[in-house]
Amino acid sequence: MTETDIHYNRGYSKVPTSLYPLLDYVIPNAQDHQTLVFAMRKACGWDSGNVSKWFVQQAEGTRLMAIFYLPGTETPVGMGGVELMDFDHQDKDIADPETKRGCVVSLFLYKNFRGKGYLGKMLEICEEIGRKKGLETLTLYGLNKAGGYEKFGYKTFKIEKRNYGGNNNWETRFLQKSLIDP
Repeated sequence: MTETDIHYNRGYSKVPTSLYPLLDYVIPNAQDHQTLVFAMRKACGWDSGNVSKWFVQQAEGTRLMAIFYLPGTETPVGMGGVELMDFDHQDKDIADPETKRGCVVSLFLYKNFRGKGYLGKMLEICEEIGRKKGLETLTLYGLNKAGGYEKFGYKTFKIEKRNYGGNNNWETRFLQKSLIDP
């Protein structure tokens, strides 16, 4: 691995990287970024009603969001974040400060940027955010087809049905990755 500059709050930070393209990112605040985050959630079709709550959680330090941009531009490619507690299901296997586990949440990449390596870079940045918060393991989850994250080093540790609202119980795949260097 080599070290490459990435932007953090439009400043610089060194993180190990692989062959993924560079991305700038900002940790959003409600005043400047709420409209953009809401638009991204509308575009992906999930959780637009939770945006205000997420900014409260971020202010409380239990959720860290990032908006990702093409380097040197104001062109957003997507968003994601790390949750330090599993608010929806209180599952300590997913996220809990005591177990030093966090969860990648709200990951979204606009369609026109898919297949170009940006998702891998977004995950690397989320992992670095987790390390800076003292996490030892990062989890993520999605519908059962979420096994595609294994190419980024995440391993399935459970599959179970979860209710995300309404009358449906969705089969959900939970994956994890150690943030501790071997």
